[in-house]
Amino acid sequence: MHDSAVTPPGREPVTGYDVARAAGVSQSTVSRALRGDARVVPETRELVLRVAREMGYVVNASARSLITRRTSSVAIVSGDLRNPSYPVLIGTLQKQFHAHGYRVVLLSDHEEESGEFEHSLGGLRGGIVDGIVYISARTTSPVVADLLDAGMPVVVLNRDVDAELGGRVDRVTSDNVEGGRLAARHLHAIGARRPAMVAGPRDNPSLARRERGFRSELAALGLPLPRQRVRRGQVDPRTGLEGALSLLGDTAAGERPDALFCQTDYIALGALDAAGRLGLSVPDDVAVIGYNDLDWAGWSMIDLTTVRQPLVEMAEAAASAMLARMANPDLPPVHRVFDVELVERGSTRRGARRGGAGGARGGVTHS
Repeated sequence: MHDSAVTPPGREPVTGYDVARAAGVSQSTVSRALRGDARVVPETRELVLRVAREMGYVVNASARSLITRRTSSVAIVSGDLRNPSYPVLIGTLQKQFHAHGYRVVLLSDHEEESGEFEHSLGGLRGGIVDGIVYISARTTSPVVADLLDAGMPVVVLNRDVDAELGGRVDRVTSDNVEGGRLAARHLHAIGARRPAMVAGPRDNPSLARRERGFRSELAALGLPLPRQRVRRGQVDPRTGLEGALSLLGDTAAGERPDALFCQTDYIALGALDAAGRLGLSVPDDVAVIGYNDLDWAGWSMIDLTTVRQPLVEMAEAAASAMLARMANPDLPPVHRVFDVELVERGSTRRGARRGGAGGARGGVTHS
């Protein structure tokens, strides 16, 4: 039985044998290259993929599944898709998996009750997919451990996990503790002495690490972060808006926070809006710093200082880890940690006019 392309009536379908002959390799090498088998060297894999594209070859997934007991599908488990970081990660993952002949199934936990979400996630164990890339905030779900117990390849992307899962699962993260430290150092360096924080949920391990780094560096610099200067909510602009309005609007000028660390750019968007509603100048009355460096953070009307995570590179690394795990389930778990960097823009550059309505946008510098 040959894998074949979907072809118009009257044309002979392109088979794996045809691709092998055109590429000058064996048919088994073609099959391995298309499913991302680690035994195929990158140069040969690229050759096979290029020849297959040029010939219009598409894998007959049904035939392959019957032979290999694999589906050539990977699930991506995401959080709220309105959060702009998720489309960046998902788009990169899709591109990588499609290049290796895998279809992508997307499951989002947004607005699902916990039991419903875990039921949907648990259903992935039934042979629907060959692996799961997990970027939902719900890494504490017991279903993740159940999936690992069932032998399902799982890669956790852009999420720190608790100690129990840490030694069992492949992970790709950034250095969230150092990111929090960078934010604290920068705010101190620009003269902030009454910093505040607008945070996401306590049970998000990545955000908890950012907070740990932020608090520890503030303490080392002699700056307090009392409970009354912290607001928590979800990872969305409403949390930033309501948190910043509460922090900035209910105190006298001499006690008002002079800087806000927002745990994501998405939260910072709401905080910038709050400052505008209160008639406060950013950064002269209150400096604002975010986290992620999403595409729009550098737009002149936003001009947000932020801690940059290399989201595209992280997603590429997660896809590679998943392909390796599916090819060799016995590999030891890996944890790849990417460096972060501070990107200074107008929202903390005191003494300079900001972009948009506030003035011309300054340059971008890296700490």
